[in-house]
Amino acid sequence: MKKVNWKRVGYFGAVIGLLIFLHYLRVLAPFESRLHSSLSPVLGRFYGAGAKVRSLYNSQTDRRDLASVADDLRRQVNRLTEENARLKSLENENATLREFLKFSNNSSRKTVMASIIGKSDLDQANQTVMLDRGSRDGLTLGLAVLNEDGHIFGKIIDVGENSAQACLVTSDQCQFAVTIQNKSKTIGIAKGDLGLTVKMELIPQSETVKNGNIVVTSGLERNIPAGIVVGSVSQVIKENNELWQDARIEPLIGIDDTMIVSVLLSK
Repeated sequence: MKKVNWKRVGYFGAVIGLLIFLHYLRVLAPFESRLHSSLSPVLGRFYGAGAKVRSLYNSQTDRRDLASVADDLRRQVNRLTEENARLKSLENENATLREFLKFSNNSSRKTVMASIIGKSDLDQANQTVMLDRGSRDGLTLGLAVLNEDGHIFGKIIDVGENSAQACLVTSDQCQFAVTIQNKSKTIGIAKGDLGLTVKMELIPQSETVKNGNIVVTSGLERNIPAGIVVGSVSQVIKENNELWQDARIEPLIGIDDTMIVSVLLSK
């Protein structure tokens, strides 16, 4: 271990003490002033560098804080958007259920509510939907499927124990015995037309059919009562040299927007 030179330590202590003493006596003031003036540029550069480092550090800290706040706000927006979508869906579903309840109270026949759990979009002309109700719920072939307003949506064409398939009213494979609410109460068969509209064919030329005439079920089918709205006449196709005329019928339903239906059961 190196031996401490106490003599040198004492010498430095005496010098420091003398400088302090002279400082308080203001003897060193001129020298200190010149020293401060000569070191000011250097000290200023050190101070400026330090200020830049502090500013950069604070800037980085602020960015991290802002990024954290932005992430929190983004998560809140996503959560609120999801919650709003869920509430909107529930609101729409409740409105639909209220309409079904109103229709059921005004109907003399029993209905079963069903949710659409699948759609066959491969062939629009023969589009069908899958329902989450089946034979155990009383569903049989040929029953009418209605929307929340009680208008024809389609017809049951296949039934399983817990599910059923229905053709849409606009499907080529969907037919209904109908009556036009005109003066002569023209009857006939309405059939889906290319998945777009409904077409009623073989109407005698002597019958007067006008755009806007309402078309309803005629009651000639065993499982479907009379008076259920199918749609309104949107076009009359009449040729002078033909025995028959046709009518295009615009369904009064929103097929793509419908997620809940009711099935009108047999008596």
